[in-house]
Order: sequence, then structure tokens, then C-alpha cells
Amino acid sequence: MNFRIAEMPDDAAVQAVVARACVSHWRRDFPHDTDQWYLNLYAESLQAQTLPIVLVAYNGEKVVGTASLIADDELPGATEPGPWLAAVFVNEEHRHAGVGTALVHEMMNRARTVNIQRLYLYTENAVAWYQAMGWRTLRMARLADHNVTVMCCDL
Repeated sequence: MNFRIAEMPDDAAVQAVVARACVSHWRRDFPHDTDQWYLNLYAESLQAQTLPIVLVAYNGEKVVGTASLIADDELPGATEPGPWLAAVFVNEEHRHAGVGTALVHEMMNRARTVNIQRLYLYTENAVAWYQAMGWRTLRMARLADHNVTVMCCDL
């Protein structure tokens, strides 16, 4: 599959598609998030010099994935200072084709360019996948009604 990674464009249609996918995918963990919350994040990323950063993966003109780098990923009780790799999502039919890995690596590269030395994330079920990219486990935490693994990566 041919895909490309780009910054979130100033395109309302693309932003709406990505926001809708994110709200739907993380509804269980963040039931109060709305499309507008994500649209505000995207607008902020278009103006920011550092954070937030929002990337989009395309297959042709179709959006197939996204990832964000944000100051705080709203994990209850988190003491890690951030920034956080968040909202890493690839449409199901495009998974296992390298899209997610490309999004994470590009986000790590972008973080380096703004002199960020360590990133954090949490995941429910992708620990081994992140470990394969150099992330290490810090601790377990509770989000909504399930456990997540908090991880970090030194850049």
C-alpha cells in the first residue's frame, strides 16, 4: 500500500473525518469528548510552533490514520510531565501495512526537531508493538474500567 504522512491540513472535510473517527474509537475511555474537542485541537496545531502536532496518514486522497503529540493526554492520576503521543489510530482495513509505525516514527522525528527528549503514551493492548519501536514500560494505570500501560521513549 502506498501511503503518505502529512500534518493535519487546514481542510474542514479532512478534519471532520478524523475527528469523527477519533470520537468513535475512544468513546469508551472519553465519553465526553466531542468532534469539536478534536477540531479545536486541530485548529491549535495549525497555529502552534511546537505542541500540539497532529499528523494524518493518507492512502491516495483517503485518510487512513492519525496521531497527535499533546502536552497532556488526560490520564487520571498521571504524574509524567509529557508530552504525550496520543490518538494513534489507523482504520481497520489499513492496519498491519506499516501506517501506524510510520505515524509513530514521524511523530518521534517531529518531537526531536522541537528539542523534546522524552515522550510518553499509554496503551491498552499495543505494548509489544510500541516496544518494538523503542518504547519501554513505566507502570500500569487505570482508565475508565480497564488497565492501561504507561510507556516512555527517550529520543
